[in-house]
Amino acid sequence: MDLQSVLASQKNIVSRHKRGIRNGPKALKPIPVIIRCKACGRVKLPHFFCCSGERGNPGAQNGTTN
Repeated sequence: MDLQSVLASQKNIVSRHKRGIRNGPKALKPIPVIIRCKACGRVKLPHFFCCSGERGNPGAQNGTTN
């Protein structure tokens, strides 16, 4: 038994496509943008519904009227 058979060696070449599929989830992710709700002023992510304020009337909160 020689030294070459004991050491780890490459069995076959991995293509760039297969390597990219394996390493894809390891890529850096963009930082999420945080905005303020126009109705209530709370911090939220874009395209998410804010339950504390009404969308149609930005002056009213929780269904109360002045």
